[in-house]
Amino acid sequence: MKSFLILFTLLLGIISALPAHALENDSKSDEAALENIDAIQALAIADQWRRAKKDINSYVNSREAVFKFPGGKVKKIPLPVDKMVVAVAPYIKGTHG
Repeated sequence: MKSFLILFTLLLGIISALPAHALENDSKSDEAALENIDAIQALAIADQWRRAKKDINSYVNSREAVFKFPGGKVKKIPLPVDKMVVAVAPYIKGTHG
């Protein structure tokens, strides 16, 4: 009985660690998705992540697209100097949430 209890406790520990490890790898793969791409591609990815309700904040300023990941990591991708990004918020009853 004692060995069963130890085995059960060990199994519970392993199972509870798996989802956390999967989330960590998912976050790293999200960060890797922004490697070696331009700002236009990054904005398309940001839109996909917003629709998927990922816990990644993104915004655009006059110089770069900025991505803030869980855990505090920030990735900035410079905008092209010869193009401008214009963000239009849909307006039915209000603009932002």
